[in-house]
Amino acid sequence: MKHKEIERLIQKGLDGELKPNDKARLDNHLARCHDCATFHQEMSQTTRLVRQLGEIHPRADFNARILARLGIRQRFAWTKAGIVFAGSWVAVLLLFTYSSLPTRILGWLTTSFPSIVRVSEKAELVITSLSQVLTPILKSSLSNANPVIGLVFSILFIYFLGKALQKEVKCKA
Repeated sequence: MKHKEIERLIQKGLDGELKPNDKARLDNHLARCHDCATFHQEMSQTTRLVRQLGEIHPRADFNARILARLGIRQRFAWTKAGIVFAGSWVAVLLLFTYSSLPTRILGWLTTSFPSIVRVSEKAELVITSLSQVLTPILKSSLSNANPVIGLVFSILFIYFLGKALQKEVKCKA
Protein backbone atom coordinates (compact mmCIF):
# COMPACT_ATOMS: atom_id res chain seq x y z
CA MET A 1 0.00 0.00 0.00
CA LYS A 2 1.38 3.43 -0.91
CA HIS A 3 2.02 6.04 1.77
CA LYS A 4 -0.04 8.70 -0.10
CA GLU A 5 -3.04 6.41 0.09
CA ILE A 6 -2.41 5.85 3.81
CA GLU A 7 -2.19 9.61 4.38
CA ARG A 8 -5.54 9.98 2.62
CA LEU A 9 -7.04 7.24 4.80
CA ILE A 10 -5.62 8.89 7.93
CA GLN A 11 -7.26 12.18 6.95
CA LYS A 12 -10.57 10.45 6.24
CA GLY A 13 -10.34 8.72 9.62
CA LEU A 14 -9.76 12.03 11.40
CA ASP A 15 -12.74 13.52 9.56
CA GLY A 16 -14.93 10.56 10.56
CA GLU A 17 -15.44 9.44 6.95
CA LEU A 18 -13.57 6.14 7.05
CA LYS A 19 -15.37 2.95 5.97
CA PRO A 20 -14.95 -0.19 8.13
CA ASN A 21 -12.88 -2.10 5.56
CA ASP A 22 -10.59 0.94 5.04
CA LYS A 23 -10.24 1.27 8.82
CA ALA A 24 -9.03 -2.31 9.03
CA ARG A 25 -6.47 -1.71 6.26
CA LEU A 26 -5.31 1.49 7.98
CA ASP A 27 -4.94 -0.18 11.38
CA ASN A 28 -3.04 -3.07 9.79
CA HIS A 29 -0.63 -0.68 8.05
CA LEU A 30 -0.15 1.52 11.13
CA ALA A 31 0.78 -1.56 13.16
CA ARG A 32 3.58 -2.39 10.68
CA CYS A 33 4.80 1.08 9.61
CA HIS A 34 6.41 3.30 12.26
CA ASP A 35 6.54 6.42 9.99
CA CYS A 36 2.83 6.30 9.21
CA ALA A 37 1.97 5.61 12.86
CA THR A 38 3.97 8.70 13.87
CA PHE A 39 2.25 10.76 11.16
CA HIS A 40 -1.16 9.50 12.35
CA GLN A 41 -0.33 10.43 15.94
CA GLU A 42 0.85 13.93 14.95
CA MET A 43 -2.23 14.53 12.79
CA SER A 44 -4.53 13.32 15.57
CA GLN A 45 -2.89 15.66 18.05
CA THR A 46 -3.09 18.59 15.60
CA THR A 47 -6.75 17.91 14.87
CA ARG A 48 -7.54 17.70 18.59
CA LEU A 49 -5.75 21.02 19.29
CA VAL A 50 -7.43 22.81 16.37
CA ARG A 51 -10.87 21.66 17.52
CA GLN A 52 -10.13 23.08 20.99
CA LEU A 53 -9.50 26.56 19.58
CA GLY A 54 -12.32 29.03 19.89
CA GLU A 55 -13.77 30.65 16.80
CA ILE A 56 -12.85 34.27 16.22
CA HIS A 57 -15.24 36.50 14.32
CA PRO A 58 -14.42 40.12 13.38
CA ARG A 59 -16.87 42.88 14.22
CA ALA A 60 -19.46 43.86 11.64
CA ASP A 61 -17.64 47.09 10.72
CA PHE A 62 -14.28 45.36 10.12
CA ASN A 63 -14.17 45.93 6.35
CA ALA A 64 -15.21 49.57 6.65
CA ARG A 65 -12.52 50.25 9.26
CA ILE A 66 -9.78 48.63 7.17
CA LEU A 67 -10.84 50.52 4.04
CA ALA A 68 -10.93 53.80 5.99
CA ARG A 69 -7.41 53.18 7.33
CA LEU A 70 -6.16 52.47 3.83
CA GLY A 71 -7.90 55.59 2.53
CA ILE A 72 -10.06 53.67 0.09
CA ARG A 73 -13.66 54.64 -0.52
CA GLN A 74 -15.98 51.68 -0.63
CA ARG A 75 -17.96 51.66 -3.86
CA PHE A 76 -20.37 49.08 -5.10
CA ALA A 77 -19.19 47.04 -8.07
CA TRP A 78 -22.32 47.82 -10.05
CA THR A 79 -21.52 51.55 -9.81
CA LYS A 80 -18.24 51.09 -11.67
CA ALA A 81 -19.82 48.70 -14.14
CA GLY A 82 -22.71 51.11 -14.72
CA ILE A 83 -20.35 54.01 -15.42
CA VAL A 84 -18.24 51.94 -17.82
CA PHE A 85 -21.32 50.52 -19.54
CA ALA A 86 -22.94 53.94 -19.83
CA GLY A 87 -19.75 55.45 -21.21
CA SER A 88 -19.50 52.68 -23.75
CA TRP A 89 -23.11 53.21 -24.70
CA VAL A 90 -22.53 56.94 -25.23
CA ALA A 91 -19.44 56.24 -27.35
CA VAL A 92 -21.33 53.76 -29.54
CA LEU A 93 -24.29 56.11 -29.78
CA LEU A 94 -22.06 58.98 -30.89
CA LEU A 95 -20.34 56.71 -33.39
CA PHE A 96 -23.66 55.65 -34.88
CA THR A 97 -25.08 59.17 -34.82
CA TYR A 98 -22.20 61.23 -36.22
CA SER A 99 -20.19 58.76 -38.30
CA SER A 100 -20.64 57.43 -41.81
CA LEU A 101 -19.18 54.09 -40.75
CA PRO A 102 -22.53 52.49 -39.82
CA THR A 103 -23.98 53.49 -43.20
CA ARG A 104 -21.02 51.97 -45.04
CA ILE A 105 -21.22 48.80 -42.97
CA LEU A 106 -24.97 48.49 -43.56
CA GLY A 107 -24.43 49.11 -47.28
CA TRP A 108 -21.82 46.38 -47.44
CA LEU A 109 -24.06 43.97 -45.52
CA THR A 110 -27.04 44.62 -47.80
CA THR A 111 -25.02 43.90 -50.92
CA SER A 112 -23.17 40.92 -49.48
CA PHE A 113 -25.65 39.08 -47.31
CA PRO A 114 -29.33 39.52 -48.16
CA SER A 115 -30.40 37.38 -45.20
CA ILE A 116 -28.66 39.77 -42.80
CA VAL A 117 -30.57 42.73 -44.20
CA ARG A 118 -33.68 41.93 -42.19
CA VAL A 119 -31.70 41.71 -38.95
CA SER A 120 -29.74 44.89 -39.68
CA GLU A 121 -32.96 46.80 -40.48
CA LYS A 122 -34.39 45.76 -37.15
CA ALA A 123 -31.17 46.70 -35.35
CA GLU A 124 -31.05 50.01 -37.21
CA LEU A 125 -34.64 50.71 -36.19
CA VAL A 126 -33.81 50.06 -32.54
CA ILE A 127 -30.63 52.18 -32.74
CA THR A 128 -32.43 55.03 -34.50
CA SER A 129 -35.25 55.00 -31.97
CA LEU A 130 -32.88 54.98 -29.02
CA SER A 131 -30.65 57.68 -30.53
CA GLN A 132 -33.66 59.95 -31.05
CA VAL A 133 -34.55 59.51 -27.40
CA LEU A 134 -31.02 59.75 -26.04
CA THR A 135 -29.56 62.57 -28.15
CA PRO A 136 -31.58 65.38 -26.50
CA ILE A 137 -30.90 63.96 -23.06
CA LEU A 138 -27.17 63.69 -23.67
CA LYS A 139 -26.94 67.16 -25.22
CA SER A 140 -28.97 68.83 -22.46
CA SER A 141 -26.61 68.31 -19.55
CA LEU A 142 -23.96 66.14 -18.05
CA SER A 143 -25.34 65.13 -14.70
CA ASN A 144 -24.96 62.16 -12.39
CA ALA A 145 -28.10 60.63 -13.88
CA ASN A 146 -26.56 60.10 -17.31
CA PRO A 147 -24.73 56.86 -16.45
CA VAL A 148 -27.96 55.45 -15.06
CA ILE A 149 -29.88 56.55 -18.15
CA GLY A 150 -27.18 55.04 -20.36
CA LEU A 151 -27.36 51.80 -18.44
CA VAL A 152 -31.15 51.63 -18.69
CA PHE A 153 -31.15 52.33 -22.41
CA SER A 154 -28.31 49.86 -22.96
CA ILE A 155 -30.34 47.16 -21.28
CA LEU A 156 -33.37 48.11 -23.38
CA PHE A 157 -31.25 48.10 -26.53
CA ILE A 158 -29.87 44.64 -25.79
CA TYR A 159 -33.33 43.37 -24.93
CA PHE A 160 -34.98 44.63 -28.11
CA LEU A 161 -32.08 43.57 -30.30
CA GLY A 162 -32.29 40.11 -28.75
CA LYS A 163 -36.03 40.02 -29.44
CA ALA A 164 -35.43 41.08 -33.05
CA LEU A 165 -32.81 38.39 -33.53
CA GLN A 166 -34.96 35.83 -31.79
CA LYS A 167 -37.87 36.49 -34.14
CA GLU A 168 -35.53 36.10 -37.10
CA VAL A 169 -34.42 32.70 -35.84
CA LYS A 170 -38.03 31.62 -35.33
CA CYS A 171 -38.88 32.60 -38.90
CA LYS A 172 -36.09 30.45 -40.33
CA ALA A 173 -37.14 27.37 -38.40
